[in-house]
Amino acid sequence: MNVDVVCPLYKADRYIDGLIDGLRDQLDVTITAVFPVTDTGDCDEVINKIVRAGYKYFLVKPEEFSHSLTRQKAIMEYTSADIIIMISQDVVFLDNKCVSELAKAITDDVVFAFGRQICRKKTVEYYVRKKNYPENSYVVTASDIKELQLKAFFASDAFSAYSRNTFVALGGYDGIHMMMNEDMYYAKKVLDNGFAKAYVSTAVVEHSHKFTLKQLYKRYFDTGVWFKEHSEFDEYKTTDTGLKLAIYVLIRALKDFNLPVLFRWLPDMTARYLGMRKGKHGLDIDQK
Repeated sequence: MNVDVVCPLYKADRYIDGLIDGLRDQLDVTITAVFPVTDTGDCDEVINKIVRAGYKYFLVKPEEFSHSLTRQKAIMEYTSADIIIMISQDVVFLDNKCVSELAKAITDDVVFAFGRQICRKKTVEYYVRKKNYPENSYVVTASDIKELQLKAFFASDAFSAYSRNTFVALGGYDGIHMMMNEDMYYAKKVLDNGFAKAYVSTAVVEHSHKFTLKQLYKRYFDTGVWFKEHSEFDEYKTTDTGLKLAIYVLIRALKDFNLPVLFRWLPDMTARYLGMRKGKHGLDIDQK
């Protein structure tokens, strides 16, 4: 199976070796990769490693980087395989078949799929990922939207697979600049056009962040702003509410007697809630 991998890079010195080794180790697929590199002026060594590995790259000015448009350019201009694998620079491949496992989920009907993400350290994020990325795979079609509501469009380009032909036919991300949630935007297009989206629990990568409370607040504020800007999602309810997530994390942490998470739980969940709420209501981020 031939696949093209798209992986945007930003100050990726500490990631590039692991990415290249992880791609080389994948079995049952022939991989061609393209790395959109944000030109920070200090990326020569990263570029040299990409070239030595036989992969492609193109430079992106920092002020022109876009989670949607940069990926769209990579797919439209630098790929040719039927299946495109999206990854973020900080994912870690846990085995040598996760790419092929995700890629084989793409069919004539399932044109967009995303894999399972886990976090090894038992932080708040560990439990959040347990909730968002379950052990059982599933497929979502338009007929499921009424029941799932907003959750029907959940996806993640940290580790996803696209049918290239469908992406091109649907116009990608419609030329819209987005700094997040381009995956969710595209998932809605997929379902609205009669195709299916899949979650593949057997395609697993490690992907975790270590946010300060301020960074977490900013992330959720930006997410709230995104939803405010994309009113097409307003008609859908949030079936998995922030409260449900908070309770899930609390119960799991209590069962594990995870004291660090229990101490972090309230400020963490508060930062998420306030960030999202104020972003959606168009309040300035400094109005905390």
